[in-house]
Amino acid sequence: MRLPAFIVFVLVLFNSCNLINPDEQEPGYIYIPSLTFTTGPGEGTSSQKITEVWVYVNEDIMGVYDLPANIPVLKEGSQNVRIFAGIKNNGFSDTRIRYPFYVPFDTTLTFSALKTDTVKPRFEYFENLLIDQKGFESGNFLIPAGTNNGTFEVVTDDNLVFEGNRSGLGRLTSSQSVLYYKDDENLTFTSGNTIMLEMNYSCNNRFAIGLISNDGSITKRNMVLVVNPTTSGEGNPVWNKIYIDMGSVPIENPNADFFELYFESTPDTDGQPVEIYLDNLKFVRFDQ
Repeated sequence: MRLPAFIVFVLVLFNSCNLINPDEQEPGYIYIPSLTFTTGPGEGTSSQKITEVWVYVNEDIMGVYDLPANIPVLKEGSQNVRIFAGIKNNGFSDTRIRYPFYVPFDTTLTFSALKTDTVKPRFEYFENLLIDQKGFESGNFLIPAGTNNGTFEVVTDDNLVFEGNRSGLGRLTSSQSVLYYKDDENLTFTSGNTIMLEMNYSCNNRFAIGLISNDGSITKRNMVLVVNPTTSGEGNPVWNKIYIDMGSVPIENPNADFFELYFESTPDTDGQPVEIYLDNLKFVRFDQ
């Protein structure tokens, strides 16, 4: 029996579509609900602000994901999975990077269509790091500099302290105009090395942070970042964590003998008292 030409045309078209658009492969999934970060002896606080994960399967990137994340993977069978911790460099959303000092988390998963594997990555520092910790448990390490007429002190009130027993607090009253303090320790850095300052802070006013370079005859203030407020007024601090890239300063000052960390703030609003809380400052870099 001969089929009508129209039916033949429809059958040919249907089969052609199946050839052009074969059944799509169903992915398996990696579900990442949370993560952890731990520190060892001499590495200071375990406070972190890992904002996303960079996920690779057999060195192919699956994407960058905020948590919790459900990540589709179009692979089958046993595969090597590597997960990197991601941060906002200098606190900016458009400068997300894989944090270079956290060891990536490795695991092996067996994928199949529609199967979900739950993974909770665990991160830690690499071993070959130099970590200079700056906290207030042993007292205040900042001294007034330049035109400072504000105050900086150690606070012990549980409502004000980030963790441990003490945090630092810089203040400007309505009659004061400049808060300018620096570290009393001389720091040495290698030009070209990646250098991060990790820091917990709370502030109701913007403040600048940077390094003073000293080469024996010239002292120069190198501002790195202006940090925005975490709270709008007085009251208990609203703490945040930030990673600040300090590596450009030694590159720009290759002849410096040493550097000094500094903080500076002037009131954003006339008459509003300024409060800047600091804790757990850590300079982190590879041992070179």
